[in-house]
Amino acid sequence: MTPARTRRSCPRLESLEAREVPAAVGALDPSFGTAGRQTIAFNLGSSNSDYVNAVAVQPDGRTVLAGPVDTAGGSLDFGVARLNPDGTPDETFGPGGKRTVAFNFGGTNGDYANAVAVQADGRIVVVGDVTTAGGADFGVARLNPDGTLDGTFGSGGKRTIAFNLGGSNIDFARAVAIAPDGRIVVAGQVDRGGGDFDFGVARLNADGTPDGSFGPGGKRIVAFDLGATNFDSARAVAVRSDGRVVLAGQVDAAGNVDFGVARLNVDGTPDGSFGPGGKRTIAFNLGGGNGDVANALAVYPDGRAVVAGYVTAVGINTDFGVARLNADGTPDGTFGPGGKRTLAFDLGGMNRDLATALALRPDGRVVLAGYVDTPGGTDFGVARLNADGTPDGTFGPGGQRTVGFDLGFTNFDAAYAAAVGPAGRIVVAGQVGTAGGDSDFGVARLIGTVEKGDALIAGGTLDGTAERFAPNAAGTLVTPPAATLAPFGPATVNVRAAMADVNGDGVTDDVLVTGPGTPLRVAVISGVDNATLLVAPFDPFGGDFAGGGFVSAGDFDHDGRAEFVVSPDVSGGPRVTVFSRRPDGSTPVRANFFGIDDPDFRGGARTAVGDVDGDGTPDLLVAAGFGGGPRVAVFRGASVLSSPTRLVGDFFAFPGTDAVNLRNGAFVAAGDVTGDGFADLAFGGGPGGAPRVFLLSGALVAAGDVDGAQAAPVSNFFVGGNAADRGGVRVAVADLDGDTRAEVVAGSGEGVAAGLRAYLGKNLSGTGEPATFQDLTLFGGTVLPGGVFVG
Repeated sequence: MTPARTRRSCPRLESLEAREVPAAVGALDPSFGTAGRQTIAFNLGSSNSDYVNAVAVQPDGRTVLAGPVDTAGGSLDFGVARLNPDGTPDETFGPGGKRTVAFNFGGTNGDYANAVAVQADGRIVVVGDVTTAGGADFGVARLNPDGTLDGTFGSGGKRTIAFNLGGSNIDFARAVAIAPDGRIVVAGQVDRGGGDFDFGVARLNADGTPDGSFGPGGKRIVAFDLGATNFDSARAVAVRSDGRVVLAGQVDAAGNVDFGVARLNVDGTPDGSFGPGGKRTIAFNLGGGNGDVANALAVYPDGRAVVAGYVTAVGINTDFGVARLNADGTPDGTFGPGGKRTLAFDLGGMNRDLATALALRPDGRVVLAGYVDTPGGTDFGVARLNADGTPDGTFGPGGQRTVGFDLGFTNFDAAYAAAVGPAGRIVVAGQVGTAGGDSDFGVARLIGTVEKGDALIAGGTLDGTAERFAPNAAGTLVTPPAATLAPFGPATVNVRAAMADVNGDGVTDDVLVTGPGTPLRVAVISGVDNATLLVAPFDPFGGDFAGGGFVSAGDFDHDGRAEFVVSPDVSGGPRVTVFSRRPDGSTPVRANFFGIDDPDFRGGARTAVGDVDGDGTPDLLVAAGFGGGPRVAVFRGASVLSSPTRLVGDFFAFPGTDAVNLRNGAFVAAGDVTGDGFADLAFGGGPGGAPRVFLLSGALVAAGDVDGAQAAPVSNFFVGGNAADRGGVRVAVADLDGDTRAEVVAGSGEGVAAGLRAYLGKNLSGTGEPATFQDLTLFGGTVLPGGVFVG
């Protein structure tokens, strides 16, 4: 079998190049570091072999990295670094965004940081193995949010755990997890002597003292003892919502090595409901030495466990291997044959592809990371699987991506850690080789999602409600609606809406605002159940303005919680007010400005959010409302919350005579219809205009070539070919079929039967309405005085 990674590994990294590829799913995130990558050098010792073993992403988007760093005299310390959401060092954490922790208990003073977790209060727990005069013990350190050691934890912020079961007493801590009640669970391998190692797990109270309710001294041992050497090593740990502890790693079998998974009750005893003795093994048996090593673990909310590592194929080849177990420990056949899947990159060299890390998305998709052989060395390898275990083709060819830093020393770049952060962005970290044989912390961030959701909200009836529709796998909107949304109680008013993850839980929420005829109110409903109010109805402008409003949403500050943008409708000025929902439920104003440079204009404004310039930050589009021409302003997303700055000069959405004759503005939406990584601009004719849909290339607009974009539109047509209708058309953009090319959905205008017409992004090109579309009758086909509003 291919040997497991040694405790000291060489590094490798990839060249930092100018951004040439726009931000698409699976691509490097251009808003992070340099072209999506960042390196951190501690440079404290002679060999300077510094590498990341663990990564965590805070709710505010900052990235925490941990691993061993060389110091003078050949010693190793825990190294911890924190980066801002844009990948720059977080100086509030320490000089250069870095901290070191030294235990210095004797021997070679080799302190290896192997895992990290961030508590709900922002304190950071780092674990690893620390060398002592007589062997090695589990080492745990806790840092305050400012990077200083937390004196309330253990002794000066540090704690060691010794199992002392015999042999050389070499006990390595490999993993950490924070229990729902704040207790800290640490797992690894413990030495029994004679080459016999078992899973070892300990639980600490919040102050670092051993939790005696978990077992004697707060410790437990799990022995599989299935083979000759009985080398059982826990590499990963997770804590379920009910407090039960799940462990995963490698276990010796008769002549083989298999994935081993164990589950313990809250009191540390084996959970017999998971399998005999609370244990399960998973064998891939693909050939060669049948060496299957589990390195990573995650648990779904329903109790299923997914385990990943590498599996030995014929010869010395290794592939990524991943398996999913049901809550009772049996293989989950819905994930793949026998609950197992393998992925081969096979890029060259010896084709040794080793998965070292795993992360779950809220939608059930699985992210795998590790390192893969290439003809010139190794690169970070990242793969994403759908919830059923099949490769997620929207992430890249075969669901795979590679990242190379290529900074020198045979270009050895190896990822050992992964996490999913705000907006689904994937952070992958490890070691990158530099010239001269050194290695540095290396981290890359990949785009994890298209910027538009995969569902729609439609409103327009005068009863204060709206309906949420979800698509099937083919991108067809399904009826009846998935939910009816009624945040405003009984009301004689229509509702407009947008969708975005407002509270940062990974689920798209429903943002709604009332139309004209009643005091303006805004509310947010949780997408988890489409019922719970995340933000109760409130007056966004004060004074009970009754002209109605519009709403859009996007995450401008990369904190994982989308801001929502409210603008007035009839008789309002072109004001744009941006709110965010804080974790405490408050909704402060983040920005407040005129989107159209005419404060005397009283036709209101309509907004949309999308990443027009492809820099990874959504931009803000503002279109004039009633009584105005189809004038549009585009504000650079990074400036919206500070000093709003235009990406390009204002322009009219429609060229030619329409720029002069249309006097009730335009409806606007934004999303990547072409799949080039830039949000395209979708315009619909305003009331009094024809139901014209006009799509402009975001790439051309961002480059300042609005004339070129209008001369060669992505698409230009009248809904139903009806150029004579004067009810206008509302437009929305959403990725309904999951192909990363957003669909355009048109809502019927004033005075016609209520309905939607959805066009797949792949069918939108040139002049003329696409021949293929989906029509959806809404609200019984009622003729609505204000038309259908979609978002």
